[in-house]
Amino acid sequence: MQANRRRRSAPMDAQADLTPMIDVTFQLLIFFIVCTRFKQDERNFRADLPLNEGARSDLAVPREKMTLYCQWDDTDQAGQYVLALNARARQPVHGTHTPLDQLVVLPGDSDAVRAEKRRSYAQLHGALVSAMTDYARNSGAKVEGIEISFAVNAAQGARSGTAPWAYVSLAVNAATSLNEQRAKAGTTELPIAFKFTDALGKYPPR
Repeated sequence: MQANRRRRSAPMDAQADLTPMIDVTFQLLIFFIVCTRFKQDERNFRADLPLNEGARSDLAVPREKMTLYCQWDDTDQAGQYVLALNARARQPVHGTHTPLDQLVVLPGDSDAVRAEKRRSYAQLHGALVSAMTDYARNSGAKVEGIEISFAVNAAQGARSGTAPWAYVSLAVNAATSLNEQRAKAGTTELPIAFKFTDALGKYPPR
């Protein structure tokens, strides 16, 4: 009797057999691997972007004004021309660094000296017209006007003084010749304006 009571009161360790569960899990896994079919779109990583939105290739070309700077070096008593889009992408015009005494005809000059000065003026004028034409064509912008800046220092404006009028008048003549060429080619002429502002605000409007 005592032996039977001990057997009945002894705790029973119940354990579940996990083998069938593992078999079912592997069978389900194999089933989904074999039966699942991926669509063509799910394997294609190409981005299908909308065609009616986003960047456009027919955007308008930016409109800019071509600025011609009449730079003056008081130390060398010589002038130099620089082209830019407004105040950006500045590019010196090669072959235009010329002393003032090679452009201005004086009363005491001989005929040979006057002829040489006229030749220098014509050569400088041609180089400037050619440079302006090439710059407007290769700038990548639609040039809609010409600004002539004749301040010694464009950043200081009126406070820095002005370049000699011989260089300014030559710039005006070059811009006029450029418009004459455009008119002959059937292209719209570019309006010419002077750019002589005080960027530092030293002379506010009254």
